[in-house]
Amino acid sequence: MASSWFRRGSTSSAVAEPSNAQAAQGKPLVLIGFNEATSSWEVGQEAMRVLQTIPGPLCTVSVCGRARQGKSFLLNQILSKFTSVDKPQGFVVSPTHQSCTRGIWIWSAPITMIGPDGRKLNTILMDCEGVDAVDQGQQHSAQIFSLAVLLSSIFIYNQIGAIDAIAIERMAMVCSLAKRIRDKSQPVAGSRPLGTSSATGQVDFSPAFIWLLRDFQLRLESNGKQITPAEYLEEALLPVKGGEADIANRNQMRTTIKAVFPDRDVATLVRPALSESHLQRLDTLPYSSLRPEFRRDMDIVMRLVASKARPLAVGGSLVSGKALAALTAAYVDAVNHGAVPQLVTAWQGVSRAETQKAFDEAAAAYGQRFKPDLDGSGSAVEEQQLYELHQTALGAALSAFKSGAMGEAELLGEFEAKLRQQLEATYQEARRKLAVSGERVASEMLAAESGKLRALMAGPGASVEAVESELRRFLDEYDLKVPSGPYKYKKAAEFLMNTTIIGIKGIVQNILKAKEEAAGRAAAAEAKVAELRTDLARLSEADSRASDAAAQLSAAQQEAARLRGQLEAKARHMSTLEAELSTARQSEASGSAAQQQLQQQLAAAKAEGERLKGQLGEVPRLQQQLQGLQGQLQQAGQREAAALAEKAAAQQEATRLAGQLSTEQGRISQLQAENTAGRSELDSLRSTVAELRQQLEGAQVSKVQESHLQGQLEEERRKVTAQMQEIATLTNDLVKERNEHDNTRTQLAQAKTAAARPSSAGNATPAAGSGGARVTPAAAAGAGGRQRKRARTAAEDEDDAMADAEQHTPLPAEAEPPAEPASAAAASPGGIDKDINPEKMTIPQLKAWVTDSSLEDEEFFKLSQSSKTKKPDWVKYVKKKLAAC
Repeated sequence: MASSWFRRGSTSSAVAEPSNAQAAQGKPLVLIGFNEATSSWEVGQEAMRVLQTIPGPLCTVSVCGRARQGKSFLLNQILSKFTSVDKPQGFVVSPTHQSCTRGIWIWSAPITMIGPDGRKLNTILMDCEGVDAVDQGQQHSAQIFSLAVLLSSIFIYNQIGAIDAIAIERMAMVCSLAKRIRDKSQPVAGSRPLGTSSATGQVDFSPAFIWLLRDFQLRLESNGKQITPAEYLEEALLPVKGGEADIANRNQMRTTIKAVFPDRDVATLVRPALSESHLQRLDTLPYSSLRPEFRRDMDIVMRLVASKARPLAVGGSLVSGKALAALTAAYVDAVNHGAVPQLVTAWQGVSRAETQKAFDEAAAAYGQRFKPDLDGSGSAVEEQQLYELHQTALGAALSAFKSGAMGEAELLGEFEAKLRQQLEATYQEARRKLAVSGERVASEMLAAESGKLRALMAGPGASVEAVESELRRFLDEYDLKVPSGPYKYKKAAEFLMNTTIIGIKGIVQNILKAKEEAAGRAAAAEAKVAELRTDLARLSEADSRASDAAAQLSAAQQEAARLRGQLEAKARHMSTLEAELSTARQSEASGSAAQQQLQQQLAAAKAEGERLKGQLGEVPRLQQQLQGLQGQLQQAGQREAAALAEKAAAQQEATRLAGQLSTEQGRISQLQAENTAGRSELDSLRSTVAELRQQLEGAQVSKVQESHLQGQLEEERRKVTAQMQEIATLTNDLVKERNEHDNTRTQLAQAKTAAARPSSAGNATPAAGSGGARVTPAAAAGAGGRQRKRARTAAEDEDDAMADAEQHTPLPAEAEPPAEPASAAAASPGGIDKDINPEKMTIPQLKAWVTDSSLEDEEFFKLSQSSKTKKPDWVKYVKKKLAAC
């Protein structure tokens, strides 16, 4: 029955875009050609340049098959369908028996399709040289076939007629080669089992397989019922029953084809034309002139191709045109050096080269974005700003890396870790330069400001307000130009302690000294005021007495007329009195005594005035004396007012100085608090340094672990080398086993030919027996557990001879009696050799025993595909099978 992946008429098939009409303007280019002079394969440089310009994802459609069976014509019809051009100038078609396509050719213009998952695919058509051409050997054919399988997303095998044993053997040969590559590469590269999906949802290595049967005229029936082409393919790949010696090998071929091509289908095409003349010039006929049946079948083929369109992927990574070019070059180099193209090894080389380019581009992207100003010009780059700049540049670098890198997760992880390490080193170097630059800028700024502040604080009229204003200006500039770091505030704290606080202390001391001096001046002023107040009191008393004297003087004026006569007599006496009054004015301390004396003298003058009323000539003089006393009183009042004003000014100055002192004391307290905070930050920085030292010690421990892991890596590399040597040994065994199998097939063909020869009735049985005797040793050798490998290559000349023998001299079923068993082991049921010791057999011998005995089951394939299976697992499995037999 057809498997679940065979679906007809799917509505999710890929479709070509209308713009593909331009693709018809392309031309065929040699991708891989053979140099006859050097007997080596070469890549076509023009095709490589074209491939490198095609972006991914890619879908490669290749057509392979025997020579001169219409592969190029088929590709031209596919190109015509995709481009909607009736007769595009496509691949060259030969009407003769000579093969016109040598090597592998591609169409230079990609065809755009939308895949079943909605993804846009650039499809590349690939035409392969026909295998079994008259001018090529077996190795040449196998290499062409293998390269086509390895480079294809969709592999179309073009064949004339029905599926036969020769076609199955030829297909199995290449499949065995590809399967061995996969099986032996799994432990090295950690690849997934064949047919499993990668992280991108694509199936690695195995292309979609379409077996295209050309000129097919048969009806597809089975047991009288009509079947689909897919069911026809599955029936052709069913195990063959019978007792012949090569039955196990023939069944193994079918198993290998199904394992390598899990996604497989069949399509049939009738002849495009019936006329021989038309068949010889098919490339010149318009598509509409071809048979309707052919055009119908061609539409079915196109739907089938479109439904299987998927991106080419290797190792879970989608392949671009550039990667496909590099992969092709790697395969060609491997073939030229006598090695089978190993998919994983070649892809690893391509992946590493492309990932290295992505690594370089990521580093360049980081460098373009991570450009901090570390030379001290402009505003300072803070540590946090530097970190954010690093994170932004790192994100851009990782994005650039992931968009260009390809390959296994292990390879991507290796390069990503290397990239992160390199970018981290760049970031740390920037941090170091930032610290050095910042410390230099801080030192220069603090040194310049220190001299400026010292000059300011030492100058005349220095004040805390001026120092505070200058400090605020400087600290704003310092914070702008010096990046954050442990040195920034530590140096600022040292600067404040060593320069600012010491200078402010000097200013405060000067202020305190000035305050003491002002207090002394205020005390002296208060003493002087008290003294002036005493003088004022005395002057007030003198004024009072002067008032009394004025009254008396008024009375004396009344007596003046009477005393005028006596004034002249008393002039000398009055002169004496004036001298005494002058003395009183000069000495305020003796004012009271002078006043008393004056009063006595006035009393005496009064008494005398009674007597000298007629002496009026002394009255003007007395008035002048009175005016002089009044002037002295006014001057004393002015001096008192000036003293009071001076006292008030002194009190205001003392109040101002007291407020200034209070402000300076508050500023000193603030600076002491800032000093305390600076010391706290310094302690925190010291703790941070201690933690960094611990981390450094931990990093040194990590280096020891890294050295240990490096040793483990070297051990794994030695194991990989040993596995590669095992692959070489198995390849040699495969060649030997192939030769043995060819000999067995030769004996079988001779036996069948001898059995078919006409002979008399009396001699028929001995002839048959003789033929059986020639076959029996090979059968006995196979039943005896001979170590066969699962891959073989049929010798083409012998295949042709065998095919001719089968077609011209068919052997009836009853004409070939069963061979006599050569031993008890050969006579056992099912041809199973039970006389074995699993403990003493190697893993390949255990596998060969299972396959020779036709005991494969699901557990056998799981053990074969698992990279963790060990010999005890195989021994246990074989013992179980022995017990079941």
